[in-house]
Amino acid sequence: MEWSNQQQVALDTVSRWLDSTGRQQTFRLFGFAGTGKTTLATHLALGAGNVLFAAYTGKAASVLRAKGCEGAMTIHKLIYMPADRSKRKLHELQKLYEKTFEGLAEEDRETNDSLIRLKKAIGKEEEKLRTPFFQLNHDSVIEYADLVIIDECSMVDERMGRDLESFGVPILVLGDPAQLPPVGGGGYFTNQKPDILLTEIHRQARGNPIIELATAVRTGERIYPGQYGESTIVDGKPEVDVVMNADQILVGTNKSRRQCNAKMRKLLGHGENPCPVPGDKLVCLRNDHEMNLLNGTLWEVLHAEDLNCGQYLLRITNPDCGSLEIFAHEHYFKGTEKQLPYWEITSAQCFDFGYALTTHKAQGSQWDNVLVFDESCVFNGTARQWLYTAITRAAKKITICQNFR
Repeated sequence: MEWSNQQQVALDTVSRWLDSTGRQQTFRLFGFAGTGKTTLATHLALGAGNVLFAAYTGKAASVLRAKGCEGAMTIHKLIYMPADRSKRKLHELQKLYEKTFEGLAEEDRETNDSLIRLKKAIGKEEEKLRTPFFQLNHDSVIEYADLVIIDECSMVDERMGRDLESFGVPILVLGDPAQLPPVGGGGYFTNQKPDILLTEIHRQARGNPIIELATAVRTGERIYPGQYGESTIVDGKPEVDVVMNADQILVGTNKSRRQCNAKMRKLLGHGENPCPVPGDKLVCLRNDHEMNLLNGTLWEVLHAEDLNCGQYLLRITNPDCGSLEIFAHEHYFKGTEKQLPYWEITSAQCFDFGYALTTHKAQGSQWDNVLVFDESCVFNGTARQWLYTAITRAAKKITICQNFR
């Protein structure tokens, strides 16, 4: 491999960091799209002993594996594990139920308030036992790693970042300072200046249409409608087949997101009922590490039930996390979540339809084929960052729709 001067400096600097005693635990290797961050990290891994690769989302981990980072996984899978919930409370409730049941006359058993309350409490505890609960895995393979490399590090929040660091192994984090700053608790590793910043486009990335478009946007150039390899910039609305074949749709505002999601559900024959149906694509809106739910991750509905109390009971699945059962607020699916008081928000999980995401929510993920409705004009101070981030979510092909209103 022939390295540029800047890349060689980066390799030498990271190598010295790995070889030094009393080093800082985390090294920040940042660079713009196409500067070869992952290529450098893969090369560094060859001589660093036992190296583990991880990313915040399953999609980003799969992109890493496609780039030669063998065994790349989600950070959650790397350092957390399901925990056995205590069955003691359930057994105590069952014994109390049996004792109460036996002490009542047969005609009173159906109407006794204590018995009714105990039955409900037992049902809740049984439900808890069916729901996965995750905790830090102190026996994780990370303990035996000589180096951990984290890609798309901007979405890692303080809780997850500190959990990673608690194992005491060297961590090389890869990030892109040209992207939008993370929202909703991320940015643990990007809240400090990089140790190395790569700015020169990697020789092998030149000619890649996605990199060229992203670089043009980052440097302030205007991009025009036309064909760019397999990628396209469209002046107006996209064809239906373009919409249906996209792995992910990205927009700027929540209003546009809701409109796109509603249109996609109609195209798929899922109707106008806000209650999800099997096959619907959902996005998690809030971290819950204990349940393996991460902000921005995508899930598919296996089963849905409207409980007629403002919540839906959903069985959902994700390729990286398996399936689980959750209670989700109907307000998020209706777009009326602002009506919820804080205490009620925390009583159920926060999900919405995920066919379209805002670019802010898509940070930390990548898809092969991305459709972007260019709403950068609504972001006055960060228009370039918004469009750059949207473009760099695509791994192989992108369609950008301009003037689509």
